This record gives sequence, structure tokens and C-alpha cells, in this order.
Amino acid sequence: MRVLLAHALTPKRRRLTRVLEASGHSVSEVGDPVEALERCRAWAPDVALIHVECCGDLVCAIKSDPVAYGTAILMIERPGLTPEQAAEGMRSGVQDYLVEPVSDGEVLTRVTAAGRTKELQLELVAQGARLEALLREDALTGLSNRRAILTQLGGMVSAARRHGHPLSIAMLDLDHFKRINDRHGHITGDQVLVAAARVLGANLRAEDQLGRLGGEEFLVLLPDTDVSAAAHVAEKLRAELAGARTKVPVTVSIGLATWDGEAPEDLLHRADEALYAAKSAGRDRVMAATLHGRT
Repeated sequence: MRVLLAHALTPKRRRLTRVLEASGHSVSEVGDPVEALERCRAWAPDVALIHVECCGDLVCAIKSDPVAYGTAILMIERPGLTPEQAAEGMRSGVQDYLVEPVSDGEVLTRVTAAGRTKELQLELVAQGARLEALLREDALTGLSNRRAILTQLGGMVSAARRHGHPLSIAMLDLDHFKRINDRHGHITGDQVLVAAARVLGANLRAEDQLGRLGGEEFLVLLPDTDVSAAAHVAEKLRAELAGARTKVPVTVSIGLATWDGEAPEDLLHRADEALYAAKSAGRDRVMAATLHGRT
């Protein structure tokens, strides 16, 4: 692993370096706290082994730095370290202490333990991110799932109300999707859903949001988009999907609704009614809702 060794006394620093390198660690030596912080930022060590005389505000500087904060810190202290001092240091970000005189075996043991602890912490963070993704992502398409996209809708309605900006939404339903599953099988149906999600996402702006409500239904959130602009976007999505080379040709019906001061669930209801009208009118078309649900 990578070990940054910060020690003001060159002979002791060199001895510790030899011990660590003999065990296979890559060591970078520094003699003052300023250089130590710069090396942490540039080199990203796994562990920083810091002598108290070379510390200053280095621990706080490392832990508050957006790049270096992940470095595990071991402090070499003089004899007489009190429990109160140790506790204060650990609150500041010190992971463990070595009290002089320090043996070679103790240095190796503590450095190895600190590195392993950091690896475990990184794995916990990664697992947390994976769990968060499972909670928010649709497993098949990778889009926001129903819960996530509706949460985003609530946030966008709040923003539209606060700033007075337009907001439109589009509810999409793949036409005759049950027929695709029945004739070609669910594996093909899944492939069509994934392809449809890819086509839709490729034709939206970065600030737009796309989610899968469930089954063959999708929801598109269009911030800062009035009714005429939303109609243009929806028609583009309809045409792109109709012309896409999916496993089985597919079309889409789209219901549009532009926010007019109502709650998110009411806005969603109007889009759903417009979608129903589009399907009743023959599918493969876009219908826009009015405030009172007339299309």
C-alpha cells in the first residue's frame, strides 16, 4: 500500500522507510506538514504515518481536504500521551496512535491494520452506493424507478412553484406491449423495454428526467418547458421510437400535462387522462391535457 511518512528527523524517517519498504509498502517521505498535505493531495496515500513534531494542523487539513480526506492517519506520539489527548486526536481524524519508542513490528502491524480498515470503509461506502442504486433504479432499464421519478416530480413542482418557471410532464405507454410479450416472449419484451428506454433517454436534455413507472409505462419530466415546447419534445420522442430499430417494431402513446399550480399527483392524473385519450384515439400519437382534464 502507499504510505506517506511525515517526520521532521531525517534519521528516524529513513529507518521507518526502510522497515516499511522491506515489507513491500511504497513510501513517500516528507519533513514538514505543508509538504505532507501537498503529497496527500497529489499521491493519494492509503495511510499517513505522522510524527507529532511534524503535525501542526496537518490532521485537520487532511480530513477537511476534498481530495486527501480518505487517507487513514496514524500518529507517532511522545511518551506521556494522555487518554484525553488521544480522544481529542481521534475526534479530529486520527485513526490510531503509536507511542515512542516504536518497534519495527508495531509500525508494520499498525500500518497494515490502518490500510485494511480504510479498504473496509471504502467497501462499505461502495455497498451503500449499490444499495442506494437498488432503491432508486429500475432493475431492467437502469432508469429511475417509480418511487424515484415521483419523488423527482415532487421536487420539480416545488421548484416551479417557488421560481415561477414552467414545468411539463409526459406519460408514455408502449402500444400493444402485451401482444409483444404474448407473441415473442418476455425476454424479447424486456429487450424492447431496454431499447425504448435508450431511445427516449438519447432524445432528452441533461436536465430532463426519465423514469419507468412500471410495466411498459414511462414518465418524462420537462423542467422549464411550456406546453408548446413540451408538445414538440413529445412528438420527437414518438417519432424517434417509431423509427427505431428495436427487436420488435413498437410505437408509443403519449399524454402531456403542463403544471398549472396543482399538486404533483393532480398533474400526474391529468397526464394519465391525456394518455388514455391518446390510446382511445388510435395510439401512436400525442395528446395534451387541459387543467380540467379535457383533451
